[in-house]
Amino acid sequence: MRIRIAVATSVYQIKYSDNVVGEFDSDFIQYDCRDNPEPEKREIAHMLRFYNEGIWRSQNAEHFGLVSPKFSDKSGISGKAFIDWVDANPSYDIYFVNPFPQLSYWHFNVWTQGEFWHPGLIDLANAIFAAAGLSIKVDDLPRNTASSLLYCNYWVGNEKFWRIYMAFVRKLVAAVDDLDESDRKKLFELAPHYASATYFPFVFERLLSTFLVLHGDISCLPYHYGREEILDRCSNDMERFIINEWGEMIDSWDRSGRDDAEYRKVFANLQGMLRVYQSAVLYDGGHDPAVDKRLIDKLKRTFGLVFPR
Repeated sequence: MRIRIAVATSVYQIKYSDNVVGEFDSDFIQYDCRDNPEPEKREIAHMLRFYNEGIWRSQNAEHFGLVSPKFSDKSGISGKAFIDWVDANPSYDIYFVNPFPQLSYWHFNVWTQGEFWHPGLIDLANAIFAAAGLSIKVDDLPRNTASSLLYCNYWVGNEKFWRIYMAFVRKLVAAVDDLDESDRKKLFELAPHYASATYFPFVFERLLSTFLVLHGDISCLPYHYGREEILDRCSNDMERFIINEWGEMIDSWDRSGRDDAEYRKVFANLQGMLRVYQSAVLYDGGHDPAVDKRLIDKLKRTFGLVFPR
């Protein structure tokens, strides 16, 4: 009888095209889905297929996952470093890397961030939750701190986590067929985005964070980026300004578990500042540091941002 040698962590990496953007990592295992790339659904379709096929059983790993070809490009972490980090921190159900940690400083949760960039996303999510018979309303969902914030499939979990989470995802995917015609049509329309993508993946890539805040019995470990690393991931001076000005206070609130109306209002104001800044500087005439400083000072006075105690 052949004995399979167990490994602590195995990570598969999606190959959906011959012209994949990103690089494959030699410490990951290629998962070839070129015969059925499903571009309108993206990673969530690959993840369901991967789990249902049971290919992950061949490695007999304690934790396993399926990541995109852009994992190292976006996270700045090699495959080996990721696996070593997981193996060095045993006993969690799920481990994840959020390559956009800066977003938590001006978006209350994954859904307010989604609505900011993809208007109409929250209505679609609420429609899917309702069609699935779940009493989840996006506006009632709590804050996503660093302990639950993720917008992609950069995670590995144990079999217990996969089983529970995939049941949740399957229920919502099945509910898409029960949407009314207008919502179903909207879900597969192109969303505002720098690359061609429907609304479908933007709804479903936010389910993990939603699942984690609703299931406190699931133990998870997020990868930690330091403050300078987070600042380096910012796209403009306004983003860096927000973190430098209010980052420590927001971190303190998150540690305290604060989640009230005044706290939500702070993030609404921060989003508003960022929206005005983007329109005035980034989209209307380019980038001028002198203009940036004057605009930031003006926005700070305009929005006030009186923080609750």
